[in-house]
Amino acid sequence: MAKKKRKSRAEQRAARENAIQKQLKELDSVENRIKHLESIGHKDLVKRLKNGKNVKREETKKNGTDIKLIHSVRTMKNYACGWSLFCKWLAPRITAEEARELTNLDIEKWTEYVNEYIQHLINTGKSPDTQATYKSAITKVLQAPSTAFISTEPRIRGNKKNNRLKDEDDRLSEEKNRYWKKIVSATGLRKDELIQIQGNSLYYNEKRGLWYLHITKGTKGGRPRHAPILATDKEELQEIIDLFRLARDKRVFQVPTALKPHKYRADYAKRVYMRVARDIKDIKIRKEKIYLRKELKGVVLDRKACEIVTKALGHNRGEEFPKSYAYKIAQ
Repeated sequence: MAKKKRKSRAEQRAARENAIQKQLKELDSVENRIKHLESIGHKDLVKRLKNGKNVKREETKKNGTDIKLIHSVRTMKNYACGWSLFCKWLAPRITAEEARELTNLDIEKWTEYVNEYIQHLINTGKSPDTQATYKSAITKVLQAPSTAFISTEPRIRGNKKNNRLKDEDDRLSEEKNRYWKKIVSATGLRKDELIQIQGNSLYYNEKRGLWYLHITKGTKGGRPRHAPILATDKEELQEIIDLFRLARDKRVFQVPTALKPHKYRADYAKRVYMRVARDIKDIKIRKEKIYLRKELKGVVLDRKACEIVTKALGHNRGEEFPKSYAYKIAQ
């Protein structure tokens, strides 16, 4: 078989030039530029998920390789979504030639664009939380520290506009708001837990004199927990008990898609805390106190009580109650 004739240098240059012109022609379309930019980040995310899926995060944090790995599909999707939003913003603002220069995740090539995007989020009135979320996704994709880019606006709880901090959910009727506030503020159940909880989860703890729920399905991180039912009065408690007894081994609730129960979980967190917290004046050891900062400066919490509340809420990190729910204590 005759050997294939080797192309001359002139032919190789011409082939490269033709390939470049073909790619530039394809990138003339904004839609194709979006696909090109998205693929750069998404391919790397898939690779990092494959490498990190069966690796314990605790180990990778110790050896410093955690930033290179992704441990869950949900995390990858969150990063991919944030990256896609950035690419859809960037594609119409750059030329085909500029898009062609972006072939990898070299931070030097992306820094100027990322800074412009963050400034755009600030200028268009995106909330500080949204700014931070979008920026975080991009830094994770680029495997860069957040300090590599311009700062977002400071987050102040009092300025938050989302449904989590409102007394009522705008998407539900007044009657449904009252119903779900009663259920969630007494049980502390998350949305997935509300959907999957069954009647046989209910039991009575004679030692503590309280009704409890053994929550095993829909929990965060798959961690089961035992949570006390803390109703406002005996009548409300009996109503909740009757709901579970009636359901038996079937699901208890029909949960509306629009429900966002976090604000009601905050009420539950406050009830648990107020039940178990010691008087701050009686706590002599400084390490057993938590001193809140920023707009909650001056509020002091019982650290042991915070740990109990965090456990009842189904969180894994001890600081979650002071960080996300303690504003209810200050109200």
